[in-house]
Amino acid sequence: MIVYILMLIISIIFLILAQKTKHKKLEILYYILATLPFFIVSSFRYGLGVDYHKRYVWDFSNMSKGMDIPNLEIGFKLLIQFIQLFSNDYVWIFIISSAIIIGCIMTTIVKKSNNVILSVLIFFVCGHFFYSLNIMRQYVAIAIILFSYQFLLKKKQKIWYALGVILATTIHSTSIVMLALLFLDKKMLGNIKVVLPITAIILILNTKLFDIIGLLIQNTRFSIYLTGKLAVGDISVVLMIENILLYLGMYYIYKKNQKRDIISTEDILFLNIQAITVVIIALGAIHSLFFRIAFYFSIFQVISIPHFIERLDVKDMIEDIKKITKDKINLTKLLPKMKLIITIFIMVIFTMHFFRTFIIFNECEVIPYKTIFAKDIEIY
Repeated sequence: MIVYILMLIISIIFLILAQKTKHKKLEILYYILATLPFFIVSSFRYGLGVDYHKRYVWDFSNMSKGMDIPNLEIGFKLLIQFIQLFSNDYVWIFIISSAIIIGCIMTTIVKKSNNVILSVLIFFVCGHFFYSLNIMRQYVAIAIILFSYQFLLKKKQKIWYALGVILATTIHSTSIVMLALLFLDKKMLGNIKVVLPITAIILILNTKLFDIIGLLIQNTRFSIYLTGKLAVGDISVVLMIENILLYLGMYYIYKKNQKRDIISTEDILFLNIQAITVVIIALGAIHSLFFRIAFYFSIFQVISIPHFIERLDVKDMIEDIKKITKDKINLTKLLPKMKLIITIFIMVIFTMHFFRTFIIFNECEVIPYKTIFAKDIEIY
């Protein structure tokens, strides 16, 4: 874990330097240097993640022998074939995939986030970086979609977002669901009167809904998810609570800004995405496949959380708290630091889930860290 912590610290140091410098070229250099620790750790890992050998090394080896991989999308096949034009070393899969994942996500954070450091912390503590070490192919697709998001908010450029999703689908077919975002930036669909009841119904029905899902995918390549350990749903109570709290916070800010008639396109889009995230995570209790799909939506938290914190009117929130508590709680003195307190609270909740998932249960099998240069040396 020391390697990952050092990676994060070094990255944040360069992010701080980037924000303090007044020279544009130096700022760009610092942002590149802030990206490098994530890229290096991701690129030169060895044996980390369940899929490292069973999926990626195996696919690369078999394709080098002229074998076809029927359950591998054409885009990733082309990537492997491109690598094999100049090298027979499978490490290049991880180098190029890491460049796409880290490059696209960090570029989007720098360009679109209201708080770059917070966004990078969310990327780390929410576990996206660690999941990318395991389900790498899906995160290549996720990163491409997140990068394409910048085109989504401009009517004349939406086609570029759609093309980004199509490209991502050639890497991981489940990416196709993200075409839905083309219709989520105009009307607020994530109404609290709809989202919370639907979530509750899903959690209550549970296995009955699994039977319906089985009928839908029984004759597809995803039929493997109908049997064995993959057919078991799972849900983290902490993850469910954290995402509901995020949704409620975003909904509150949205409604307050709606009254002041200062709603932005991002407010609508990000709230809809978070509402979908809550529902899909609930569906994860029924089937593990939904938990995987949730990543496409939850990755947007790296920019949506800083966005809504920035949009929060702290004075308005304190007045609402006073009304609820009948002036028994005086938070006026905390006014200058309220956004910081909220940020810390969010990070504490995320850290709880992070600790349970990656430290206690080592869910993605990414600890201890091992590099390709020292396969027999374990670094804790």
